[in-house]
Amino acid sequence: MSFFPSASTSNEHKMIDVQYDIDKLQADLEFHQQKIRLITVELKKKQEKLSTLMSRAERLRKMRKRLRGDRNETVD
Repeated sequence: MSFFPSASTSNEHKMIDVQYDIDKLQADLEFHQQKIRLITVELKKKQEKLSTLMSRAERLRKMRKRLRGDRNETVD
């Protein structure tokens, strides 16, 4: 009969260990989800900045092209 109490204690320790592992995994998951949210926000900011820079570069390219066209017409 002494076998049952030790088995019960052993099972309790296993349950505590498993619950600890579950809690740790949940904490890790929450951490990574928050990290993903932060990275997503940063990525969106960078994409917006890139879009703005690309628009500026395109406007400058068009302005240069027009200026070259105007110069070529006055030289002829």
